[in-house]
Formats: sequence, C-alpha cells, structure tokens
Amino acid sequence: MHILKFEVENKDGIYSVLTKKYNVIDYLYPIDVYKRGKFYFILGLHLLDGEASEKDKFCRALKKTKEVIKFEKYEDHVITLIKEQELFYDQIYNPELFHPSPAIIQKGIEKWTVGSWDRENLSKVLSSLEKEKKKFSNLRLDKFGKLKLDEIYFPKLLPKMSSQQKIAFQLALANGYYGYPRKKDLKDLAKIMGVSISTYQEHLRRAEEKLMPLLGNSLKTSIGKND
Repeated sequence: MHILKFEVENKDGIYSVLTKKYNVIDYLYPIDVYKRGKFYFILGLHLLDGEASEKDKFCRALKKTKEVIKFEKYEDHVITLIKEQELFYDQIYNPELFHPSPAIIQKGIEKWTVGSWDRENLSKVLSSLEKEKKKFSNLRLDKFGKLKLDEIYFPKLLPKMSSQQKIAFQLALANGYYGYPRKKDLKDLAKIMGVSISTYQEHLRRAEEKLMPLLGNSLKTSIGKND
C-alpha cells in the first residue's frame, strides 16, 4: 500500500474558509461519498476544537452555507452532508482511495492523508492539485511512499479520552513533539490549539496517562517475538 500526505490552501473550500474566519480546528473524517450526475454528496464527521464562542459561530455559518444540505451537532461533533461540484473530488474521493486518518483543517489550510494500493491513483491527486494552482495554493508534500500499518488511525482501539485530550495528543504527534530533536515545544503547541501552556500540558498529560498503559500492554505481548 502507498500513502500520500500533503497540505494545501483551499481558497474557497467551505470548511477552509470558515476555519480561517473563525479560530477553529476542524478534524474531518470522510464517512461516505456518492455521486449523482455531476454532483458529489459527501457525508463527513467533524470534531471541532477552539473557543466555545468561535465554534458556535463556525457552526452557525456552516449550517447556512448553500452546499450544506444536512447538518446535525452534538457538543463538539458535527455531521454534515454537502453537495459539491469540483473536479478535485474526482481524485480525493476516488473509490480506489482510502483515508487512514482525518483531514485537519485550520486557518484555511487543509492537511490530507490518503492511501491506495496503486501509487498511480495518488499521483493523479497531486496532478489535479498542481493543475489548479489558482484555487489550491501553497501546496506542500509531506510524504509520498509506502504506508505503514501504524500510520492507520483506528479510533475504536483508543482508550476513552475527551476531545481536548485527543486533539492535544494529535497535535503533539503531527508537529514532531515526540521526535528528536523536537520540532515544536509545549508553548508552540498551546498556541496552535489556542489555549494556555498549562491547559495544553494538562490535556496532553492526561492523554498520555491513558495511552501509556495501552502501549505497555502492546510491548508486553511483543516481548520475545523479535528476539
């Protein structure tokens, strides 16, 4: 299997525009996509992060957007069904592709991770983005190579965490906090999340506290297998 990770500024994407207008991070899980005629109907689950007032403004504006034909909200989770007509969706929602992790949309920038058995399908995604530079600007390729199983996100395998804890941990992973040398520190991550350093650190530590036993059990079961 192959994986493509990239980020791009989608100048008129409905979610991108709103994350730029309101200080909200949108974690988008594509659930289902179908096509009728020339239109794509995209069912998406969104996990929102940000100040409560900003999330409320984001949701009110999103619900009024003409592309949104169905909208439901529960706390920080939103489900949308949108009707779109863009060539880009021919590629990003190609039935031969899959989405191993959510798209992260923040300040008008979309970060996508898509996979495929056929590398050529991913090449077509890149080509479509490069052809539409007026609409998709600041394209940056993060990875184009083999997919490792540990890069696939399985939310049901994770221990129960609050949305804030999940987001804090996902931000730490995505921004190289656990790498050496660290690409970003707690101050940087807190700024991205829009909270104080102490608040971010509390969310991250609680997430780590819940994840470490899971990792420890995984290590126990693997002892001896690779010796």
